[in-house]
Amino acid sequence: MKKKKRLTAKQKRNRRILRNWILGLGLILVLAFGLQFVKTQVIQVKDITVTGNDKVKTEKIIKASGLDRGARMFEKPKAQLEGRVEALPYIKDAKLKRSLLGKVKISVEERTPIAQISFKDHYVFIDEDLRLLEKTMEFQPEYIKITGLTMKNLHLGSYLFYNDRQEDLREMLEALLKGDLVSEIQSIEIGKRGINLLTKGDIQVVFYSTKNGPYKVKQLAAVLEKAKTLDKEVTMILMDKGKDPIAVTEDVKKKSLRKNEDESGERIDRSRQVQEENE
Repeated sequence: MKKKKRLTAKQKRNRRILRNWILGLGLILVLAFGLQFVKTQVIQVKDITVTGNDKVKTEKIIKASGLDRGARMFEKPKAQLEGRVEALPYIKDAKLKRSLLGKVKISVEERTPIAQISFKDHYVFIDEDLRLLEKTMEFQPEYIKITGLTMKNLHLGSYLFYNDRQEDLREMLEALLKGDLVSEIQSIEIGKRGINLLTKGDIQVVFYSTKNGPYKVKQLAAVLEKAKTLDKEVTMILMDKGKDPIAVTEDVKKKSLRKNEDESGERIDRSRQVQEENE
């Protein structure tokens, strides 16, 4: 009969370490499974608090999240719940925290309306990201007025111009609404190719094209700053009429009007002369 080989002290120690490691790993897995089971099946929502909201009611945010008091706390992924809250037009960002005590805290960051676009018989607030926030029947002068848009439908919570064909227009409007000029803009009129802008100082700005919009907006900021240092009053700025922006002063505008009136008068006199000769 073959004798059983004795294990050395080192081999015994290694086996003991391996056994303990396997038992420890098994215990961790059991605990993790048990904790997950308790979280998803046992812990219920007891209290929900919302912070950071002003325009959107607390009840509306809680309803949008899909969480109800008494519901299973960890049944749905956190990212899914946050996404539901961010689907509300006015919500820019949402962070959700859950505790094993059944408490839920939803922290939100709301969007700020900057402009109003006219649509059919009403207006719609939009923010700097061109997101449609809220319908209103009356125009409020503290917001930038945007006209000239042709749209069939508007869905609150969606964005303007999110297609390739209107990329230039979207980039220019974002540059205007996100830049330093936003506090100086009174209205924006969108044409077939370009944009007419009116500042709060009643300076008319003409963009003949929306291409390279962000660069042109930076140019405009520099031109308006320069205009403040001039002795003459600037009434119009032609942004891409030539190589550089053209600032038109009140004197130049009056001369142009007088010239047009004189030419018109000459045309009228000539037509009268021709008519008399024919008679």
